[in-house]
Amino acid sequence: MIYELNRAQFPNISHLLNGELINLAIKAVVEGYNPGWIFVDNIENPKTAMIWSKGIKGFYFVGEANNLDFNNNINMYINKEILPRAQKLGLETFEFSGTSQEWDENFKLIFRNRNIRISKQFVYKHNNIENISFDNLKLEGEYVLKQVDEDLLKSNQYNLQFVKSAIYEWWDSIEDFIKYGIGFCILHKDTAVCSCITSFMIDISMECHIKTLEKYRKKGLATRAVGEFVKYCKDNQYVPHWDCMEENFGSRALADKCGYNKEFEYFLYDFNLR
Repeated sequence: MIYELNRAQFPNISHLLNGELINLAIKAVVEGYNPGWIFVDNIENPKTAMIWSKGIKGFYFVGEANNLDFNNNINMYINKEILPRAQKLGLETFEFSGTSQEWDENFKLIFRNRNIRISKQFVYKHNNIENISFDNLKLEGEYVLKQVDEDLLKSNQYNLQFVKSAIYEWWDSIEDFIKYGIGFCILHKDTAVCSCITSFMIDISMECHIKTLEKYRKKGLATRAVGEFVKYCKDNQYVPHWDCMEENFGSRALADKCGYNKEFEYFLYDFNLR
């Protein structure tokens, strides 16, 4: 059998968050900072769990990878319970990853009747934050950097739709973002054209998501915004994290430029739900 946990029960799977491939997105949901769902084989003493992250719009499998009771029921559960939810959210694929080599091997068997596609994700962490300098981070021309806080978001002085849409990609509400996250945006003539906001966090770590309007790319705006985010983490004792697809060469280059170090990589799978 497979059961869904309510949010108060999320800590029941904390003991499953071990290993080198447990990224910040998983911990952020389990610890109650970021929105998501958790499904387990046993509510009180789970051995295996499947975690859904709203921000990633994907699932992570943690815990015992050879749990036959869970593995033999997951396809039926996806068809019966997950598919209707995915349709309401407009999702057409089931995207997932494992947290161990055992999971990667077992997925071939568990989903043998699905047409699975495989890609790869890179996870970065900023290991030298104490030694990084921010003296060269400057904006030129008509660009202005602003911290994304409650006062800015309530202001009618600027067009912040670009920033607000970015927040809703990762958070259920503006209020939750303000409560837990931090952000910076770059304005051009009072309109936000670059946004760097907290995507995931726990008490000691924080990950950001960067977006720049296409016509304003390759102007150094993303570097400036991410640099301000890293500076905030340094001043407030957070460890900055970064996650991107292997094929996203621009994101990988930006992570390197801003001083992040690659920690590990993992496989990402998906199959069509329709």
